[in-house]
Amino acid sequence: MALLLVLGTAARAAGLSDVRVEDYIRLHVVAEDDGDAAQALKLKARDAVLAQARALLEDCGGADAAWSAVSENAEALRRAAEGAVRAAGCDSEVTARVGVFDFPDRRYGDVLVPAGRYRALRVVIGAGQGHNWWCVLYPSLCVPGDWESGEPVAFHSVILDWLRRLFGGDA
Repeated sequence: MALLLVLGTAARAAGLSDVRVEDYIRLHVVAEDDGDAAQALKLKARDAVLAQARALLEDCGGADAAWSAVSENAEALRRAAEGAVRAAGCDSEVTARVGVFDFPDRRYGDVLVPAGRYRALRVVIGAGQGHNWWCVLYPSLCVPGDWESGEPVAFHSVILDWLRRLFGGDA
């Protein structure tokens, strides 16, 4: 019981009490493998999906409308990714699935999107055994340039931050 109280207090202290996973639609693109060529191909597929999704979602009035648009157009989004893969000279299968998937904490600039189960479009290239790329399609928090800067991805724990503030140092 005490742990639940501490965790609830930590979430409120971090300003997460109003974050609802239902308010977000995520994108997840998974590469064939971890080779340089497969990782570059993943980014080309990502860019194609994002370009198509931006046009689809620009007039959506909320997450439910965005989810409907993504669900109804999943095949078109898959074809966009597949077109980018084919244009790069690769014949790997490209699949797309809409569903509810687990995502870790992720910070987009000043916005922390907490870990949870989110509605998402998952695009997989080939066997999908490589590193992945994810973002928030709605509301749009996808910033491909952040990933291309060479900056390492930093994972963030709200609870650990709260404990550090509470106790000081490296809690």
